[in-house]
Amino acid sequence: MRSYRRTAALAAAGFAAKAGWDAVQAASDLNETVNKSRVIFGKGSKAMEDFADTAATKMGLSKQAALDAASTFGVFGKSAGLSGDHLTRFAGGLTTLSQDMASFNNTSPEQAIEAIGSALRGESEPIRKYGILLDDATLKARAMKMGLIETTTKALTPQQKVLAAQAEIYAQAGDQMGDFNLTSGGLANQQKILAAEFDNVKAKLGAQLLPIAVKVANWLTGTFIPAAAKVWSYLKEKLGPVFAEVGDFVRDRLLPALSDFKD
Repeated sequence: MRSYRRTAALAAAGFAAKAGWDAVQAASDLNETVNKSRVIFGKGSKAMEDFADTAATKMGLSKQAALDAASTFGVFGKSAGLSGDHLTRFAGGLTTLSQDMASFNNTSPEQAIEAIGSALRGESEPIRKYGILLDDATLKARAMKMGLIETTTKALTPQQKVLAAQAEIYAQAGDQMGDFNLTSGGLANQQKILAAEFDNVKAKLGAQLLPIAVKVANWLTGTFIPAAAKVWSYLKEKLGPVFAEVGDFVRDRLLPALSDFKD
């Protein structure tokens, strides 16, 4: 009985340690993503963080995942010359649309985000599975409707391609738009919401443990490792000759003796 209790206690301690470490890692990842988002969106970063705070129930994305997706799209919007509210609407809108597309087509959120990102980079193949066709002629026609170009005979600049692709994706998304909200009561989307909420709780717990983890890491790198290195250097200096003598004995006497014994 005591052995069982001891085993159970060790298992519980191991689980708690693993859960704590996962929570700390989640908090660290969220901090990194928040910092990246603030660099990309500047003054609009507060609006993006508020948007991400509601992403679990509205899109089935954790705060970290929503900010990460928005930052991905924000880079494209920024490269196209957008800033301020225009940039946050660009990134937030595509993040929401990606989850609608994933819900409608029963794919992972990551696949939908990657498909839209590829389209903004000029790669049309990944987004075809979502029923959206983006060829050069279509993008030029959309760009002309938007007043970005005056004639379709000229090539689009990378900035014009991003804006035209965004507008054309919305135009062709059709019934996919708003699908996550319409089907949020279904099992698939409820599972996404639950997983996102769990990730958010884990990150909040990790935020409480993160200062302790930072102190431990600083102690390891600043105190323990240098001290261990000094001890090893001392032992190597003092015991090195002894190890050398043992090696010589094994090579010169023990191995020949074993060979003779075998013979």
